[in-house]
Amino acid sequence: MDVGRIGVEAAAMSVELFETGLSQIAGGLAALCAPTSNSIEQLARDLEGIDFSASQLGRADLVASAREAEVATRALLAGTVDAHVPCVQALHRLGNLLLLAFVQLAETRSVFVESRRRLERKILVVDDSRVAAIALSNAFVARDFLVRSVTTMEEALAELSSFAPTILVSDVHMPNLDVGILCRNFRVLSEGRPTRVVLVSATTGEELQGRLDEVKPDAFVSKMSGTATVIARVIEIWDALNS
Repeated sequence: MDVGRIGVEAAAMSVELFETGLSQIAGGLAALCAPTSNSIEQLARDLEGIDFSASQLGRADLVASAREAEVATRALLAGTVDAHVPCVQALHRLGNLLLLAFVQLAETRSVFVESRRRLERKILVVDDSRVAAIALSNAFVARDFLVRSVTTMEEALAELSSFAPTILVSDVHMPNLDVGILCRNFRVLSEGRPTRVVLVSATTGEELQGRLDEVKPDAFVSKMSGTATVIARVIEIWDALNS
């Protein structure tokens, strides 16, 4: 299923419905300035033909208001006494609700699109072992991730700014690299974006536990369990983040 294409088509349908609805309401208000049987009958048919309930604008109050405007228009068509003012009011109310619904729809879609844009398949691998970094990077690339790998603190900090990864995978113990500082920078730079930190290490013991307690990663995986385990844990975290 092409979700992007469906989203574009749904957006186009909503815009078309919005434009059609406003056009019919504006035409109806103009017709009420000098009403004729034909113009009022046409307005009633137009209102009946606008199916708000089947669209992304289908709020209950909007649907109810459309029906109210249709009833008022048919009352005017039937020659009901004092039906003109309620008909004008109903059309105004429908127009205002339509505008409000469309604004809210646009805001919701904007937030959704922005959140999806932020949640990109980007992984930064930080490891002073170039062999280990390449092995992880290749495995992630094979799973359709965009990956950068670095071996130094300076390179890692630069990539946090320019690459903006969603997941940081870093070794805990590396010369000239403080993983605590690295993770703090990552979290500050990615504030407002959904991100995760995964730490790996080939060592064990109290020192490692102390670093994990300090950094508080989203996951820790021992290198001793193998590259496949590291990959599987990161994929699991990505799937949970992306759900």
